[in-house]
Amino acid sequence: MQSKLLAVLAVGAFAGAASAQSSVTLSGIVDAWVGQTHHKVGVNPPGTGFVVDSGGAQASRWSLRGTEDLGGGLKTNFVLEQGISIDNGTVSTVSNSNIGFNRAAYVGLSGNFGELRAGRMLGAFDALRGSTNHLYDSSGFASTGQVWGAGTTAANGLAAVTGSDYLARGNNTVMYITPTFGAFSGSVSTSASEGAATATANPRMVSAHAKYAQGPARIGYSYQTENFANGKNRFHLVAGNYNFGPMNMVGAFQRQTDERIAGHQTSKEWELGLDAPFGAATVAIGYASAVTENSAGTKVVDAHGLSLMATYDVSKRTRFYTAFRQLKTERADGSVSLDASRFGVGVTHKF
Repeated sequence: MQSKLLAVLAVGAFAGAASAQSSVTLSGIVDAWVGQTHHKVGVNPPGTGFVVDSGGAQASRWSLRGTEDLGGGLKTNFVLEQGISIDNGTVSTVSNSNIGFNRAAYVGLSGNFGELRAGRMLGAFDALRGSTNHLYDSSGFASTGQVWGAGTTAANGLAAVTGSDYLARGNNTVMYITPTFGAFSGSVSTSASEGAATATANPRMVSAHAKYAQGPARIGYSYQTENFANGKNRFHLVAGNYNFGPMNMVGAFQRQTDERIAGHQTSKEWELGLDAPFGAATVAIGYASAVTENSAGTKVVDAHGLSLMATYDVSKRTRFYTAFRQLKTERADGSVSLDASRFGVGVTHKF
């Protein structure tokens, strides 16, 4: 009897030690907003509509995250994360995927050397761009993605103009994140197309970023090239933020060259954002602009957007918000191909 008791205690002690060195957590964000959309131009017929939507402030998702301490400063890590559309209970479309763990699915090793990951994940380019976007990179109300990816429909004898923005995530990705060297850090990632690249999806990608962070200031440079079946889409980004104390400023300049377009087209883009906390409340404003030229140097798209958001933290896990966004896109002759706005109130709950 005594030997059995000792065996049970030994097994319990071993299990306790193992659990102390490893962990798996379930977490996520549930975000929904209710409001109104208004289209003067861009849909037929134009008009105003009532909306219940997901991910106004932050994209709704759930995730499993795990880590195990292997000793000597070495750890294994994994993340499985799926986007959710709260308004209809389905899997949301994230980086051309609406199945499985579409936000992230990777395993990695971390230690004094940095971190190495393999799977589907946000790339090195997004590590800088996402963190320097206005309105805290708001999923539903930040203007940057829509403005920088703007195209136009055909009208007035002008041809349609194709617009695109960067791919934030890649399949079949390997990523290395450096440790911090003084004030410097960075990352590099590559995604294999595995022979499945098309004109719009699953390209072979290479991206990298480096940044300097010291005190209230941070500035960095990021690069990404996407190799599609019919050409390359390239991005150069300089971005940063500065905390003034009562106010934080973010900003970015980006140059995009899309070689999938005959003769290629080039976009010059910028965005600026300010946010100021007032106790449990924060007010933020952002503006984005993009001018796209064809191979002859003629302006074919002029797009801009204004975003506003106010948040109030009810608790550590729950936040109320109200937000507004206005988007406008013009053709080469000054005619408008898109004039749309949205307004809403919502709640973000983290678990």
